[in-house]
Amino acid sequence: MSNTEAREKPNKEIMVAIQQVLQGGNPEEIAQNLDVSPEQLVALTESFAQQTYQEGLLGEAAKRKIGRNEPCPCGSGKKYKKCCLRKHEKIKDHLRSSVDFQEPEAEEEGPPEYVIKGFDLLAANNYEEAITYANNLISTHPQDDRIHDTLATAYLATNLYDEATVICRSRWEVAREEKAFFIEHGRHKRLPEGEDSGAVHFYAPETWLEKYWIALKAKDFSSLLPEPQDPEIGLLIAELQTANDLDRFPEQQDKGLEQRRKALTPTIEQLKAAGPDALPYLLQIMSQFSWAALFVPEIIAHYGTDSAIRCLMDITMFNYHYVSEACLKHLERLGADMLPHIREAFSRDKKFDLLKVGFINMLSNCDAQGVDDLLVEFLEAEEPAVVDWAGLVIGKRNRTDLLAALEEANSRIGNKPRIGWAINHLKKTKEDKQ
Repeated sequence: MSNTEAREKPNKEIMVAIQQVLQGGNPEEIAQNLDVSPEQLVALTESFAQQTYQEGLLGEAAKRKIGRNEPCPCGSGKKYKKCCLRKHEKIKDHLRSSVDFQEPEAEEEGPPEYVIKGFDLLAANNYEEAITYANNLISTHPQDDRIHDTLATAYLATNLYDEATVICRSRWEVAREEKAFFIEHGRHKRLPEGEDSGAVHFYAPETWLEKYWIALKAKDFSSLLPEPQDPEIGLLIAELQTANDLDRFPEQQDKGLEQRRKALTPTIEQLKAAGPDALPYLLQIMSQFSWAALFVPEIIAHYGTDSAIRCLMDITMFNYHYVSEACLKHLERLGADMLPHIREAFSRDKKFDLLKVGFINMLSNCDAQGVDDLLVEFLEAEEPAVVDWAGLVIGKRNRTDLLAALEEANSRIGNKPRIGWAINHLKKTKEDKQ
């Protein structure tokens, strides 16, 4: 079973295994009787956890964190603390445990009022007020990344791309230093020793790297809009964006997606028929995660041009759940034709290589000539995550002849889990053949 297949529709057996891992079970033992490796099971569990968490919070909770005494976003009518809070916290705890760097614990009653107000301004599209509000707060709460995030988001929404980029880049650099300090000292550099970490909220460097990339691409995408603009395409884009109207489409989760797709299918088909001329307009939707953004990958993929493929790759790196998965699904269908695009992607924007590992995982089931040569090249990459994922895929492809190369690469990057699994798998495979 491929990761893509299992992520899209886990069968009952896989779902039971995922729940066991979420409850603290050993993936090595749980995976023994499944058609997936322990590494794949961990990846599937993380993907399911992220998906479940975002599904549960896609509506009102996507705007801000829900207080314990507020109505649960699942629509049960119960208070959040009496319904889905415990499940969401278990998922978040699992996600935190999958990385070295841990953010400070969230406040028991949700974020403080000053954070909620900023998120509410964004949700109400009051971007100018949000900019003023966040700028004033930064002087008194300089370490709270939620305030910087509010400001960057408002800047993006008002087309102030350079300002958003400066924030995201600087916070990424701060977060990298923070993570390195945390790993070495076991505490946060930005907090005096012994101070309660619940007073502020830090983002992991990967989060700011994604936001940095989104800000850069939002500016690039804005430059692609033609002058004058096509009014017919503009009307279609406006109709597609009604997917974000919660009054028109009150349903959430799967029902919400089904409701929107049914109503907007004619618009989606018209945008496909408009051809690549609609591409620059569609890209303007992607600077923020939204319901409308969920439909963009399939439209862009329909065009099939080199520029459309590159845009799908750029959007994949946003790491918007569902959206990134959809982009990868369309890209994977290209098979051998995808190889030059992957090679080109890794030849540019090197500081964002961490965001490109999904392209490597796509190669697991690609039988085209040149795949293994490309994977061996990735073993020499500077970014440890690239090496780690390349090693995993080599293991999946049962390339026992590359075992020595994997061991050397693993030693260089400091014994990472995916390539470690691949080494153990290839050793066992080699022993079984002897």
